[in-house]
Amino acid sequence: MSQDKEIFRELAKEYAEFALSEHCLGMPERYRKLNSLEIVRPPVLVFEVPWTELFFYEELGLRCEDAQYRSLEWDMRSALFQKKYFLGDYAVHPYFRVPIFLEQSGFGLTMQEETRPSGAIQSHAYMDVLPDEESLEQICLPEIDFDPEDAREDLEFCAEAFAGILPAKKAGASTYFPMWDYIPRFHGVENSLIDLYDRPEFMHKMIDKFTRIFEHTLDRYEALNVLDTDPYYLHCTPACTYELPMKDMDTENITTKNVWCRSMAQLLGAVSPEMLDEFDLQYVQRLFDRCGLSYYGCCEPLDNKIEKLRRFQNLRRVSITTWANVDNAAEQIQGDYVLSYKSNPAFVASGKLDTASVEAETRRVLEACRRSGTPCEFVLKDISTVHNNAAVLTQWCDTVNRVIDEYFM
Repeated sequence: MSQDKEIFRELAKEYAEFALSEHCLGMPERYRKLNSLEIVRPPVLVFEVPWTELFFYEELGLRCEDAQYRSLEWDMRSALFQKKYFLGDYAVHPYFRVPIFLEQSGFGLTMQEETRPSGAIQSHAYMDVLPDEESLEQICLPEIDFDPEDAREDLEFCAEAFAGILPAKKAGASTYFPMWDYIPRFHGVENSLIDLYDRPEFMHKMIDKFTRIFEHTLDRYEALNVLDTDPYYLHCTPACTYELPMKDMDTENITTKNVWCRSMAQLLGAVSPEMLDEFDLQYVQRLFDRCGLSYYGCCEPLDNKIEKLRRFQNLRRVSITTWANVDNAAEQIQGDYVLSYKSNPAFVASGKLDTASVEAETRRVLEACRRSGTPCEFVLKDISTVHNNAAVLTQWCDTVNRVIDEYFM
């Protein structure tokens, strides 16, 4: 244990130097300006890295033996690895965030699936365990709780480990409710899409059931006082705002009005704007209306559905995938939301950057947003592979920033 502590504290000093650097300390203000819809230099961010391909890098090798130390060691080594290879506009907090572990009972269903191949990336075939209205009665509200003593012990361990180097503070639970990630896992992908047409009333009852689960989750997070009030990122995108100023997780009675809420409906990328509104947005609104700010979308094309999203009075960010028409999206957004552009991960997949394609994609987004006066950002995520070469992510960041330099000096 003494050797673990020595290894850990040397690494912690390096991590603290990064956390307290001018880069990290200045980034939240830039994020706040972006989320206030100012036209600022777009942040460039990399997330969802295929770490299993990169374990051969010496910088990622874990050296501690104790499991608790190793968990903290990984958090620091992966952040420092990102700093070295693909920092972009990524930042870490000026304190170490200690996660809270919630106990959740589930909601009465058992997922049945087939996967292939094994490993980090899999395809899934989901079996239908919700074939009829009678089966919907299986769905129940989850029990959600946590052990304050365990949370206290985790915080004390981290505070001692980082003593004299960096403060340790508790983090909280985020409010991310993708009901259309859950529904096809229990009803099947094809069944879910077909039943929107063939059994709409049945699907409405199913969606309402899942919406009630997430409403209950918000209730429990409030009752347990575990909502995260100081996130830097909301599913890979900047979360710092002037409108949600509370940061102290020790504050009593944190409410959903103090936090973001996020949702999406990737499966419904193929349906009309009207069907998206009917089978998702009206239900999501029950969740978004309770929260301070909201963010909608992920990898589904939303360029022809922006007007439907305007039903959300607190919407601040919209995800625009590489599969969407960014010109249409920016023209409809007209500066009312942050256009969170999800750059194409295929351009790094070979381990050798497709530079021309990255430049063209970045320029197309910047031109569209400049015409419409829309703030934007570039997020590279869903990276299935980099062909074991972290340097391609360095090249991607450099290329995107070089194009941004043409527009923001």
